[in-house]
Amino acid sequence: MSTHTPAMSTAGSGSAPPATSRQTDELEHQRIPASHQLSGKYFLGAYAGEHVAGTEFVIGASLVALGVSTSDLLWGLLMGNLLAVLSWAWVCSPVAVRSRMTIYWYLERLAGKRFSLIYNLLNGLIFAVVSGAMITVSASAFRVVTTIPPQTAWYPQSISFVALVLFVGAITVWMTLKGFKLIANFSTVCSPWMATMFLASGVVTIPVLLHMGELDGLTTLAGVVDTFVWTGETPEGAPGISVWVIAAWAWGANLPMHLGMSDMSILRFARKSSYGYFSAAGMYIGHYMAWVCAGLMGATAALLAGSQLTQMDPGGVSFRILGAMGLMAVVIAGWTTSIPSLYRAGLAFQAVFTQHSRVRVTAITGVVTTLIACFPFVFTQWLNVLSYFIMLIAPVGAIIAAEHFLLPRMKIRPFWREHLGLANNRPAFMAWGIGVLVGVLLLLEGSLHLFTLFIPVWLTSFIIYPLLCHFQRDIVKEEVDVYQAAYGPLNPPEQPGADTPERLPVQRRNPWYLIAVACLVAILGIAGWSWFQGVDATAHLDTFQALIVVPTVLYFIAATLWMKKRRGPRTR
Repeated sequence: MSTHTPAMSTAGSGSAPPATSRQTDELEHQRIPASHQLSGKYFLGAYAGEHVAGTEFVIGASLVALGVSTSDLLWGLLMGNLLAVLSWAWVCSPVAVRSRMTIYWYLERLAGKRFSLIYNLLNGLIFAVVSGAMITVSASAFRVVTTIPPQTAWYPQSISFVALVLFVGAITVWMTLKGFKLIANFSTVCSPWMATMFLASGVVTIPVLLHMGELDGLTTLAGVVDTFVWTGETPEGAPGISVWVIAAWAWGANLPMHLGMSDMSILRFARKSSYGYFSAAGMYIGHYMAWVCAGLMGATAALLAGSQLTQMDPGGVSFRILGAMGLMAVVIAGWTTSIPSLYRAGLAFQAVFTQHSRVRVTAITGVVTTLIACFPFVFTQWLNVLSYFIMLIAPVGAIIAAEHFLLPRMKIRPFWREHLGLANNRPAFMAWGIGVLVGVLLLLEGSLHLFTLFIPVWLTSFIIYPLLCHFQRDIVKEEVDVYQAAYGPLNPPEQPGADTPERLPVQRRNPWYLIAVACLVAILGIAGWSWFQGVDATAHLDTFQALIVVPTVLYFIAATLWMKKRRGPRTR
């Protein structure tokens, strides 16, 4: 989940304010002028850090349990992540850059307040469940240092675990209520270390797997991973999912952001629509490298523990491979997802319950989210739960895409509902409902895997919506520049009174920055030491776990000190 500034734009509603209204830092109801647009470096860094989080621990291990084969996994992730990148670059980014609007403002102008209200409720529910699942993940790390057993059922199996979740949830809610700046800074410091820990887990586990393979007469890496990790069969012996299902999952895992269009709120700040390609940094670091390494880590931990991976939780897996720093990684990974997700859920619900403050709504949402987290089914069935939510939200993005790309080809301006003064957009409601209905029918029919259902759902709404608009009586086809008429000029004018202070570029020659980078390199070097001939890879795990403590502590000290002074106002 995204944790950077534009992504946190309020899930608000309302028409554009007058030019004299006071601007906010996030410009929720104003098109983004040139002075607020950001360079490609921002999006490259933001996407690279955004997709390394608590969900990666769950998804990587889940793909192992689903019985994928090695070749299917590697090719499926390669294709699926490519499709995700193209969805950002070819669909979401062009709409965001031309309209310069948040998805919330765009939806209200497209379909009216009722449609926007339903979307906000659903969006808030999705983010609340995501936050709850990641609170459970963080709690699984604390569980390891207690006598609480792993929680692998759908319900809590220990009162002590419930108490632990309530404790972790309370910290999560408190940090969320501290506001966005704390969340953004926390994620900025943690993300590089998290990516390094995922990569280190893969580096350190491969020699262990090779050593265990030698005991069984396996001498090649391919033979070892095919036998111990991605076997092509589930733990029950059933055939695993195919390369096409894996590709669909990798494509759809972030559908709410790309084809679901929520990243319009980020990409509206982009100077060029081509910046959507920078999502590749997140996809191939977080959804390729991290998923593969999480799978290696999970399979190795299960072998060393003499257990089934399905009987282990993220805390138990990471502790067996990464030691105490593994527990820290799980806690931080959970928080870097649960905190911004709870923040977003609070914003979405506050847009519905406008009579209450964001703090109050977020606090109440946090209490409910923490209660959800007490039931581990949310993360044990995470891939299925997320797939259902994706199916529900996919039609909304399809309607936005059709409004922008297809209606102008029919000489219908975007925001025709607003132009005609209609309260609701009936074709939009019908297209959403028909899309979800198609998904439900296909799910009941059973010919398509759950992970692939978003494809026919999205395409159905994308095609149905303009057809329904074509038969809408009140729509008038116009021979005008429909984008100019709907969105305004390509480059929005500056708002009177706007003050955008210049900022120095990020200081990467700062000694603290260099120390932080050196610490990350040291962690990878320690992980790679077991590759040298003569080193007992299994015994090296204990040494590795002890040696990475010091560079980890130094990294967080250096990164935090650098974070405080990384920028400053330009002196004149």
